Amino acid sequence: MRKILFGVVGAAALAMSSVASATITVGSSSMTYTGPSQSGLDTTIGYSKSGLGNPTFSEFLDFTNSLAGIYSITLDTSSKPVDFTSAYLTDGTNFYDLTCESGCVPGLKSSEFWSLDDTFIAAGSYALWIYGNNSDTGGLAGTITITDHGVPEPATWAMMLLGFGAIGWQLRRRRSSLALAQAA
Repeated sequence: MRKILFGVVGAAALAMSSVASATITVGSSSMTYTGPSQSGLDTTIGYSKSGLGNPTFSEFLDFTNSLAGIYSITLDTSSKPVDFTSAYLTDGTNFYDLTCESGCVPGLKSSEFWSLDDTFIAAGSYALWIYGNNSDTGGLAGTITITDHGVPEPATWAMMLLGFGAIGWQLRRRRSSLALAQAA
């Protein structure tokens, strides 16, 4: 009877729990974007802009993420006249700088690549800002990838704690019944 009762309680807790999944929406952008598209645990937003302002440009992409996750952002250009001066992700309070990985010397490059690698960022509204110089016509492109590492929902935690409590209760009960049997 007890096994049936534990089975029913466990099944009810499992039925009440829900899977955590990020919902990402793009607000406004000065660039063309695609997505967000989801593939497994990754959600990706692609962005691009051709015909950048001359001699300087600033571009942005606003998005909202409903679940904390590990962010990875890339930014690149194969246009020789384009030189990025800075790029960062911000929620208005915190700033996460993208760093130049290759092609960082102006005038001596055929392409430029910047990135923000695997950074844990909370749920909320964010803006990606990109600044640079453009000596002719040029363009930029990149991706924002958010990896959902599955933060358990509260119901999942409750079910796990209930399971540990049931195991502990059974172990304690078994010890007390063994002690009584030995005493007799």
